[in-house]
Amino acid sequence: MSMGQYGQPTKGRGFGGFSYFPPVVKALLVTNIGIFLVEILFSRLMIGGMPLNELIDRYGALYPINSGGFEIWQPITYMFLHGSLTHVLFNMFALWMFGIELEQLWGSKKFLIFYTVCGLGGAAAHLFITPILNLPPAPLIGASGAIFGLLVAFGLMFPDRMIYLYFLIPVKAKYFVVLFMGLEIWSVGGADNIGHLAHLGGGVVGILYMIFDSGGTQLLSKLRTKKTDEWGNPTRPSGFGTMQKPQGFFNRPDRDEPVEAEYHDIGGSNAQRTEVSPTKSRVITQEVIDGILDKIAASGYQNLTTDEREILLEAAKKMDEKR
Repeated sequence: MSMGQYGQPTKGRGFGGFSYFPPVVKALLVTNIGIFLVEILFSRLMIGGMPLNELIDRYGALYPINSGGFEIWQPITYMFLHGSLTHVLFNMFALWMFGIELEQLWGSKKFLIFYTVCGLGGAAAHLFITPILNLPPAPLIGASGAIFGLLVAFGLMFPDRMIYLYFLIPVKAKYFVVLFMGLEIWSVGGADNIGHLAHLGGGVVGILYMIFDSGGTQLLSKLRTKKTDEWGNPTRPSGFGTMQKPQGFFNRPDRDEPVEAEYHDIGGSNAQRTEVSPTKSRVITQEVIDGILDKIAASGYQNLTTDEREILLEAAKKMDEKR
């Protein structure tokens, strides 16, 4: 069972099923940290008269187009290189913090596309806006453009979720995003050797991607909504479920029909429970699954009860058997 773009269980989507540690986030963490360790551990290894770490940076970093060092693959490869231990650790911590929940909600394929598009947005901002602002050209490395896209997405998906700034100060996600984007705008042109334009580019592209994917109206209505349910998520206005909604990031399709995994409607559409059949096989309704996934979206997988986790794992197993 793979997770759809709204946490809806779907058949045959994404790269894998429900997971405690989704595959794309895991692969990105391993790749980024692995490349950094290779550069550190084998820095004295000479290839063609050049140290290995310098060779990787020479061909992997994103160079200005007219510098003579630009290569067509660099808008992708620059995202996997980092200049210091703090650089890679901060980016990977943010990837872990925001990425796991987003990948579990959207599915691995959609998450990877979003991450890559935001990284490319950061590269484009660095390449094309730097000369417009007459900023000094310099090669760019780091996953920060893609990470800022994830930060923006998390803030839009869970605007009232608390994030602890410096592990001490609770800040709502929507204000956290505004704070960091504002700091990046303020810092453009500074002498701190940080690619602020790439950060902004990744964040802006993330916003645009989500607006176009959702049709725009869902994004605006979500940000305007003030009423919340017990999990802190905005509630739907009366009659919302009867409206024809565009399919995007900010809504989930209404589904009354069962999906393949022994999901059955029990007692009508208002039954939000599970029952056990005489053969001891748990019968799982679609609404029970939806309720659990809504809880994950609101407060994270770690807050599920043991029974709720068992229901998801059982449903995932049955979905895999049906494929």
